Amino acid sequence: MTVKRRNHGRNRHGRNHTRLVNCDGCGSKPAKDKAIKRFTVRDVVDKSSKKDFDIATAIQGYEVPKFYIKLHYCISCAVHRKTVRPRSKKDRKKREFARPQRGGLRDKQRRPGPPGPQPGQAGPPPAQAAPAAPPRAFDAPA
Repeated sequence: MTVKRRNHGRNRHGRNHTRLVNCDGCGSKPAKDKAIKRFTVRDVVDKSSKKDFDIATAIQGYEVPKFYIKLHYCISCAVHRKTVRPRSKKDRKKREFARPQRGGLRDKQRRPGPPGPQPGQAGPPPAQAAPAAPPRAFDAPA
């Protein structure tokens, strides 16, 4: 019989059974090895009120605590939320994990700055330092 995936959509190699987990999208119970798992880190305080929180806090440099959540999705919820996407038959054979690039087209459209000195070439002359200020009347002589 032909198979669609080499591992039959599971990560259960050598084990007979894996426990069930709750899907955070719909509440169904996929097997732990079949569920799509994502680890998210979020601030307790959202970004819009974080500035107000920083102003109101008495401790300078206070680090706002974070939520560390591991989410489990069944396949249908993960596809619906675009956590995973269906791949073509050829792309399903690829085993490496490719992260989506951050920034997208914005980085490609950005113009490069003025060209700097190339390796082995002399750069622009260094800027002249400002002359030292004369000593003030109330400064003690060194």
